[in-house]
Formats: sequence, structure tokens, C-alpha cells
Amino acid sequence: MSRNRRTDSTRGRNWLLTRGRWLPSLVIVFTFCTLFITLALFIRAIPRTSGFEAGGYRQVAIHYAGAARQVTTSADTVGELLAEQGIELTEAEALSPAANERLTEGMLVTVLRKRKVTVEENGSERELKTTLEKPLAILMEAGITVSDADRIWVNGALAHHEALPDWTVPALRIKIRRASRLTIIDDGDEFTIESTAETVGDALYEAGLSLYITDEVAPSPDSLITGPVTIRISRAIPLVLKVDGVDIDARTNAETVADVLTDLNAPLFGLDFVRPPEDAAVEENMRIEIVRVTEAVVAESEVIKHIVQYRPDSNLNLDARALVQEGRDGRRELRYRVRYENGIEVSREHTETVEAEAAVNRIVAYGTKAVPLGTVQTPNGPRQYWRRLCVYVTSYNPTSNGGNLNTSTGADLAKGIIAAKPNIIPYYSQLYVPGYGIGTVRDTGGGPSGTDYWIDLGYSDHDYVRWRKYTYVYLLGSPPAKVPYRLPAWTPNSNWPGNCG
Repeated sequence: MSRNRRTDSTRGRNWLLTRGRWLPSLVIVFTFCTLFITLALFIRAIPRTSGFEAGGYRQVAIHYAGAARQVTTSADTVGELLAEQGIELTEAEALSPAANERLTEGMLVTVLRKRKVTVEENGSERELKTTLEKPLAILMEAGITVSDADRIWVNGALAHHEALPDWTVPALRIKIRRASRLTIIDDGDEFTIESTAETVGDALYEAGLSLYITDEVAPSPDSLITGPVTIRISRAIPLVLKVDGVDIDARTNAETVADVLTDLNAPLFGLDFVRPPEDAAVEENMRIEIVRVTEAVVAESEVIKHIVQYRPDSNLNLDARALVQEGRDGRRELRYRVRYENGIEVSREHTETVEAEAAVNRIVAYGTKAVPLGTVQTPNGPRQYWRRLCVYVTSYNPTSNGGNLNTSTGADLAKGIIAAKPNIIPYYSQLYVPGYGIGTVRDTGGGPSGTDYWIDLGYSDHDYVRWRKYTYVYLLGSPPAKVPYRLPAWTPNSNWPGNCG
């Protein structure tokens, strides 16, 4: 126990001796650190003046001619730094920060090359030199203000006002079209608009106003807008122009129809005319028609019918025919002056007739040699006859004649009295009719329709026989003094077709 207590006492004494040796060193180190920190704080609190006055230098970066480098300088401002480095700015260059800015540790000084930017404002151009790229910043730098009503193009592209601050492509050309106040008087109706259009026509189009070619606009649609202007529109009145069969809806400010044709480039040619006439006053919704007129000479061919000429021939027996000359139709041209209106014939005037080919008449000889032809057996024996004819036979008596006994020659109607056409069988000619006997032509009448070759056999009431047939009749005795040499062509009864078989 006592041995351990001695050991602990010895250890205590040794610790005290050791602490006594390093404690002063610790105090010295602590005091030195405190002085160093105080000095550092004091130095930082001293205001900086000139580098040499402060006794220090700064490190800054310079970006120039496309290259960046670090420099240590005692210069106080950006301008002094450039002078120290021998850098002289030209008109085409700009400095960032500004030359009067004080240098700070680690500052970046940039020498920027200016770009050319063209600014066009309402047709007037000017050239700017700037290091800026965004169009709005360039305009602000140049003291140019724009509003929402203005129209702006950047590098030829239309730019909305709200998009200018964030424009990403460097601006090379900026075009500004200032909005102008336009007063429009449209046929008496007045209103005002703001427009950035370059011409009067463009402004009216943007305002939704359609113009017809004949509307009158002052100033003219191609006039440039350089500021506030009053635009007057005199509307043309509507009408319809019909030309060459086509209806054209048009408008005009003309006063007469003739002026309308001039305005619409619709001329009249030759014999053309217009309805209403050219001096008529123009009215709203009027219908004007151009009538195209042409004339032409038209030839029409017409047949010249040849005729049949009969020539007596004493060498030919009665009722004989001989062709002397064959006939042929001719041809003539009838020429007309024809007037057409819109392609439709409206009149024609006969101007001349030209015989192109003469007709050749047919010549037929007929016999005038009346001689007995032979004999015919009659109830009274054989009798000589000089002509035989095929006729349609009817019969009549006093009763069928309305009780009238009179005939055209004064004879009483009875058997033996025959009615006939005198141009075929002359009065008082004796005839032999097979089945009737011999009679004398003492009467005439209408006869059946369509033929001259007819006889009506007379009877008394008590011996009447009805006839309805064709038969040959014979003219007896010698020819009379006046013989009908040329008889008409034989035709049958139209109601009873037939012949003598």
C-alpha cells in the first residue's frame, strides 16, 4: 500500500514539472495568432486608393481581338488599364464595362466590335453601329421607341412587339412602319382607323373594304401613306352589261351608256349598237346590251321549172302526140342582203336574181288531122266515128233533177239527151254509148269531182236506169267545124277511181 502511494506521488510531481515547461509556449502562440488576425482585419478595413498608394496590384481578365488573357495591374479604372496595355479603341469598337468604371479583382474587361444595323422607319433609313444584338435593345440604345400599333420587321421577318425582348437572332435590319391615323369617307359614311399599311390600297384591304375597278379613290390606291390622311371613296353604281351573250356584273361612275362602254372597254364595231341608246343616262341596276350586227350576201338556188309547149301538127291524126323536144329544168340564184343581230337573222333584202342555167321547154306536137277512125256497131247498124273517149258515166231524170225538164240548150230532158263538158265533147255531138244507145249532147253540168271526162245520160222518169261506171263513148259522123284538138290530160273520177279497162 505504501509503495503505491509513493508511486502516485512521484507521477504527480512529474506532470507539474512538464506542464510548467510548455505552458509559456502555448501562451506565446495564442498571442501571435490574435495579433495576426487583428492585423488582417485592420488591413481590410483600410480604404483602397491608388494601387501604388495602397501598395498593391489586381488581377483582371481582358478579352480583346478574339482572345482572353489575365493581367496583373496597378491601374485604377478600365480606361487606365487599356492605356497601360496599349489598347486604343476605334469607332467600330465598344468597351464593357465603361472606361470610367473602377477595376476590381477578377474583373473581365471586354473590347467588343460594333456591328452595322440598318433601321428603316416609314421609308427613311439610317445606319447604326452597335454591339447589341436584340432588336429592342438596339432601338432603345438609338433612342427609338415603338408601340403595339407599330409594325416591325427584323431581318425581313414580321415580329410581334411582345416578342422583341426575347429575340434570339442578331438583328441586322430593323424596319418600322409607324401606325397612321386614317379617316375614311366611304360614299358619305365616315370612320377612322389606325393602320401601318404602306399604301392607300393596302390600308383599305386591311380594313375589309373591297374596291371595284371603277370605284374612285382619292388619294389613289397606290399612294404611299406617310402620316395622317383622309381617304375618300366614291362608289360606282352596279349594272349588268350583256355582250356576246354573256351577262357581266359591273360598276361604273359614268353618266351615259356611251361612257359605260368606254370605262368597261366594251367598244362597238361596224354596225353594232347598244340598248338603251348611247346617250341614255345611267341608272342603278340598269341592264345594257351590246347588239353585235353583221351583214352578209346570201345566195339561194331556185329551180326554174320547164314548161310543156304544145304545137299543132296537121300531119298527125287527132289525139296523136309526138315529142318534138325533151324538157329540162333550169336554175336561178336569188341574192339577198341578210342582217344578223347577235347571230340571229332579223331581215333580208332581195338585191338581184341571176339566171345560172336556162330552162329548156318540153315541146309536144298534137295532131289536128281529123279523119274517120272506123265504124262501131250500134243498135241502128254500123256507124262511122271520128273520136273515142274513156269517160265516167252517170244518169239523171226529171225527178233527180228536181222535177226540172229544162236543159242548157232548151231541149226537154228525156232519153237521148246527154250532158257533157263542152270543152271535151262539143254541144250537139252525136254519141254512141254502149248499153245506152245513140244520144246527142244537149246539156252540161258540174260532173264528178276531179275529172272533165264525164257524161250524164238523160232519161225520162218511167225508163230511168242508174249508171255508175267507166266506158268508152264514140263520137259519130264527121268532125264538127270547131274541133277541140288538144284535150286536157285524162284523169279519173276522184271519188270512183278506175278506167275503161
